Amino acid sequence: MSATIHIPLDEAGETVKEVMMREPRSVGPQTTLAEVRETFANPGVKLLLVVDGERFLGTLTRDDLPAEGEGAVGPLVRADRPNVGPDDPIAAALALVESHGMTRIPVVADDQLFGLVCFNKRHSAFCVYPS
Repeated sequence: MSATIHIPLDEAGETVKEVMMREPRSVGPQTTLAEVRETFANPGVKLLLVVDGERFLGTLTRDDLPAEGEGAVGPLVRADRPNVGPDDPIAAALALVESHGMTRIPVVADDQLFGLVCFNKRHSAFCVYPS
């Protein structure tokens, strides 16, 4: 996977699909807590997207994980966090940054994961993989 590039907010297009990361990393509900803890050991990982085949189930953050224990992450998946659709205006993603402090936003339509909106640390640019 290539390093990300940044698209300044004022240079972004009109819809989410123009600034989303395509094919974001995801895990299945059977992924073990140990594997997820190892993934979150990387400070750059803020959010894990959980899918079951083509179906988007929800997300996980570090705070969703118990300090100890074993088993699969499926029961811990949060389906209640906001997401945006690929055809939503970029303003919808920016509103989630303002209202929820989100810097990673799943892009979902018809229960299918399409991508991830990712903001840089200063929230001044979108992070995307080069085409």
